[in-house]
Amino acid sequence: MKKSNRSNIDSFIVMDVMEQARLEEEAGRNIVHMEVGQPSTPAPRRAIKDLSDLMHKEPLGYTVALGIPLLRRKISDLYLKWYGLELNPDRIIVTSGSSGAFVLAFTSLFDTGARVGLGAPGYPSYRQILKAMGLEPIILETTSKEKFQVTSNSTFGPELDGLLIASPANPTGSMLNFNSLQSLINKCADNDISFISDEIYHGIEYQEKAVSALEITDNCYVINSFSKYFSMTGWRIGW
Repeated sequence: MKKSNRSNIDSFIVMDVMEQARLEEEAGRNIVHMEVGQPSTPAPRRAIKDLSDLMHKEPLGYTVALGIPLLRRKISDLYLKWYGLELNPDRIIVTSGSSGAFVLAFTSLFDTGARVGLGAPGYPSYRQILKAMGLEPIILETTSKEKFQVTSNSTFGPELDGLLIASPANPTGSMLNFNSLQSLINKCADNDISFISDEIYHGIEYQEKAVSALEITDNCYVINSFSKYFSMTGWRIGW
């Protein structure tokens, strides 16, 4: 059977390590997992109870295409609580984890061959998803001076079709403050570069509160998920 060229992507090493760890555990070894961003806390009790009640009450069926309207309204409420933003629920699309949201965003924004900037170090799956979709990831090297973040001082311009940033970042945990994020978004706007903000680690902060791109502009795609802050990785719910 023929296979597509798009399947020729790098292995996601974290998953390779997880599989090897699983095999070691099956063999009786005690493994300490440090390979994946898995919260040590369980999902919120209310979420567990509500899902259990629902599953005993009625079958889980199809939803409308954009996701359960009540869930989208509750996500909108979260933006009001966290950022003071009144976000129209019609702008929110519920996806199968954040990975589904990235695929949706890339499909909506880019045609085959488009060039998308990524900061390094960064989350490997960005690059792999882009390659699988026939897009070209452009690696932008970062330095400790810039806290390993792409900034408006980074060398890029209209040769890019898109830019994806994460703040807080994976794996460094570093963040862009309001002014730095605003300058970066403005540079993208000036060069007609689509801006995607990965905000999956929002809410997991020590001192400064993470800034959402939506606090600065409506002309962006924001990706988030219930996986990290709400400790719901296996539920696979993103937006």
